[in-house]
Amino acid sequence: MTGSKRAGAPVAIVSGGSSGIGRAFVEALLDQDYVVYACGRDPSRLDRLADACPDVRAITCDVTDRSAVRRFAASVARERDGIDLLISNAGGSREVDLRVMDRCPDLTSEMRVNFEGAVNLIAEFLPLLKRAAPSALVVVGSGYGLVPSPRVPLYSASKAALHSLATTLRHDLKPLGITVTEVCPPVVDTPSVRHRQVAKMPPERVVAQTLKAASKGVATIYPGKARFLPLLNRLAPSLAQRIVART
Repeated sequence: MTGSKRAGAPVAIVSGGSSGIGRAFVEALLDQDYVVYACGRDPSRLDRLADACPDVRAITCDVTDRSAVRRFAASVARERDGIDLLISNAGGSREVDLRVMDRCPDLTSEMRVNFEGAVNLIAEFLPLLKRAAPSALVVVGSGYGLVPSPRVPLYSASKAALHSLATTLRHDLKPLGITVTEVCPPVVDTPSVRHRQVAKMPPERVVAQTLKAASKGVATIYPGKARFLPLLNRLAPSLAQRIVART
């Protein structure tokens, strides 16, 4: 992630770029003189993003719709020879009680957005990453992908699937000159968890650590309190599960 080999500024794509971690990525990359394309499902949020960051290319796109992602990628390809950085960030979570899951009208939305959406995005933008290689892919996972939370079990399952995908992508894309960095943060201060009275990490700190790690080709990072999770899960998995259950 050292910048474009072509004339001009390096190019980045950010999914879910209109709020939360995604917006923090957009702002940080613009500060680093990237050309940034950001997509999201909500046109009004994208309008607010464009008002605040006039240099961003804001595109309405639902990553769960592969044809829409394909159109998004095609529009970028018409303007750019390749992309230096792809950030798969779009996602969502709900608190679901599995004891009454039969009452939930939609049990797969997290898997569609968090996992299927990432697959669609990576698949359609992979040709542009190849053209710009060496280039970088960043996957926004979660500490809950390593140790699931009973409060958000479906979200946890989708992030576990994403963790598995990132691991295999890292192996397969390395020969192509594409690095894969997965970031697994703790609870981050975003609109989706505004109602939760728990310790939250500022999205700007998550983004700063992630971009630094991606620039070095680091495989996986656990920002903030999440840094203790891999070791704790390896040494005392039952304790790790109890701690996560309280968050």
